[in-house]
Amino acid sequence: MAEFTVDDLKQLFVLLFRNKLLIAIVTAAGLFAGMLFTARYTAEYEYDATVTLSVIFGQNLGQITGNTVISNYTDIVTSNLVGEYAATLLAGEGLTGEQIQRMVSVSSGSNSFILRITARNASPRIAILVANAVAESFVAQVSILTGSNTIQVLDPARSAETIYLGGSRNIRLFAPTGAFAIVCLLLIVVELSTGKVRSAKQCIAGDGELLAVIPKVKKARRLRV
Repeated sequence: MAEFTVDDLKQLFVLLFRNKLLIAIVTAAGLFAGMLFTARYTAEYEYDATVTLSVIFGQNLGQITGNTVISNYTDIVTSNLVGEYAATLLAGEGLTGEQIQRMVSVSSGSNSFILRITARNASPRIAILVANAVAESFVAQVSILTGSNTIQVLDPARSAETIYLGGSRNIRLFAPTGAFAIVCLLLIVVELSTGKVRSAKQCIAGDGELLAVIPKVKKARRLRV
């Protein structure tokens, strides 16, 4: 098997240069595909606003364990009732209860008596408004259900944390780059698999024996009649 030399590398660069139009077309196609695939992304960044609440147990809760209560409260936070009431509180924002429900998530800290209601939106202002409205609606509904003030807001949402969604920018960069790399690799593999002689060194065996001669072909002159 012939040794791969610097001359071979030069020939491969020449090969890629000769096929620059094909490479450009495939790379552009990759860019177009990436843009088309990420067209559904409406925002690179969204914002999380969080309200922290404490769960205060009263006689109306009976002997329910902390984890069970937290689970039940989570269901209440994400319920239609809380979402619709929060939408009423935010009547001027044009949000429906269903839209608010999709924005909201609930988590509990290491202390099972702490709840965190988080609202995510492309607008930090809307995220803050929704988080506080859902918390207010949640406290009101628990008060109605239990007959006592078992929930208190410790920290209302005053600011929103920036969340980078990622994906779209990375895909738009990766798609053309990947297309460029693949077409170049395919061209090189095809060239190497043909077994063509690309330099004089490939015509000499390891012991110095000449295996072949690369002929120098001149263009035939056109005869005038």
